[in-house]
Amino acid sequence: MKFNQFLLPIILLFLGAIYYFSFNYIFTSTTNKLIQQQIDTSKNQADLIARILETRLENNVSKNQVLIELQNSIENFSTANSFVCMFDNTGKEICHPNKEKIGKTLLKNNSILKLGSNFEIENNFKNAIINKKSTGGIRKMKKHTEVVYLSPVKNSNWIIASHANIEKHKSIINDLKEKLLFTFVLIWLLSALLLFFFLNLINKKNLQQISDNNKITTEKYFNELNTIQNTLNNSQNEKQIKRLLVDKGTKLSPVFINDIAYIYTQDRMTYIYEHNGEKSSINLTLDQLFNSLNTIDFYRVSRQVILSIKSIDKIEKYGNTQLKVSVKPISPIAIIISKAKLTSFKKRVGKN
Repeated sequence: MKFNQFLLPIILLFLGAIYYFSFNYIFTSTTNKLIQQQIDTSKNQADLIARILETRLENNVSKNQVLIELQNSIENFSTANSFVCMFDNTGKEICHPNKEKIGKTLLKNNSILKLGSNFEIENNFKNAIINKKSTGGIRKMKKHTEVVYLSPVKNSNWIIASHANIEKHKSIINDLKEKLLFTFVLIWLLSALLLFFFLNLINKKNLQQISDNNKITTEKYFNELNTIQNTLNNSQNEKQIKRLLVDKGTKLSPVFINDIAYIYTQDRMTYIYEHNGEKSSINLTLDQLFNSLNTIDFYRVSRQVILSIKSIDKIEKYGNTQLKVSVKPISPIAIIISKAKLTSFKKRVGKN
């Protein structure tokens, strides 16, 4: 019995050490993934706007006109959660939602940009702008921390900067930390109870069986932790960009994702229809757009059409193995669900 009395604390200390390091690893890696996903979202937004500006310049639109169009598109937008601005290669603000910041030049000690898989590499933020390289990470200032991605505009001295407030992720991260901590403490307590119970009921010959049972219990709760992590990752993946910059005649205008009814391609052009019936075009493929949309609200019905579930007005049988979808506003092209997509489409629409 003395051997068991010493064995139990040793095993519990050993398990506690394993659980502690596992907790730190999962929490740190998941937190870094959340931040990296926000960096990827900022990258998509910065690259998208940079490509639009490049296209405008290639179409012989004057730089001054392009600047005016971009400023008009972003002016007076809230900078609380995320926003886009533009610098020149000296670090001077040339477009910003807050007009008072236009014309101001960044100081050398303004902030540090942390890069790398664990954000261990530091680079001066102004130097990153001067170097005109696509890069992104955590921007550390004296009183503020944010996610930022820089995307240069070809054939110009402009650099698009997409900013996102990292503070909005704190509640998610804190909630994850509480759940992980609770789960690991629960595992440790359950392990202690199981070990105490078995060590007092069986002899030394059954120690191997105790170890096996404890391993099964541990694996069970680690699977639950993986489920929590996967759920959190999926929730973050679904948070994509909130608006797109589109061509409406001779103007660039933002279109909010929630206002999109459907997107389709025709004659190698990509068109966007809003719920209010307005039509615009965008210089992106359906593949590029679909990667920026969340899969809760949007479904790709074919290679030619991305459909907002909210826009569906009526679904009818079309032939023996297909469906025809009517939408509001009325689509200029037929929206047909093929036999191959029939099952997934029914399940997808049935969730809403």
